[in-house]
Amino acid sequence: MSETKTHKKRDIFVEGPIDPAFIAESIAKHSTKHDIGAHEIFLGQVRADELKSPQGMATRGPATGNQQPTTVQAIEYTAYRDMANEQMAAIREEAFARWPITCLHVHHSQGIIKAGELCFFVFASSAHRQMAREAVAYVTDEVKKRLPIFGKEIFQGGGHQWKHNT
Repeated sequence: MSETKTHKKRDIFVEGPIDPAFIAESIAKHSTKHDIGAHEIFLGQVRADELKSPQGMATRGPATGNQQPTTVQAIEYTAYRDMANEQMAAIREEAFARWPITCLHVHHSQGIIKAGELCFFVFASSAHRQMAREAVAYVTDEVKKRLPIFGKEIFQGGGHQWKHNT
């Protein structure tokens, strides 16, 4: 796999949604690296889920036994930033040790991200596609499992509930 070296620690957090132009620029910057034959990308986007009976939902007004369906209009992301970046550094080192990847970039939103906007970007490059695919899948799953990032789903018409990573 990759030679033993420590990779630069990075702050993965961006305020607000991830701009698609930023993603395009990230890819374009790699065109000068001639040892790369494949790029793999994962993009996370906020869904406008309709929830029939939200569990533990904080609502305005008195609770009733007959809750109407509600739709997620945004997610407000917060994190223990220093802890998350430390854990991300460990995940990056694990990925570089397991696969011969050339580059690995991870960005996650903080703040309020509306339905339809991008909130998570994982990008890996390698000589061949399979290594890049496996690395991106691993990093995406590990970020969801291990990083202290919290999402509060905000509903149309008021109320919210805390999101559970799946």
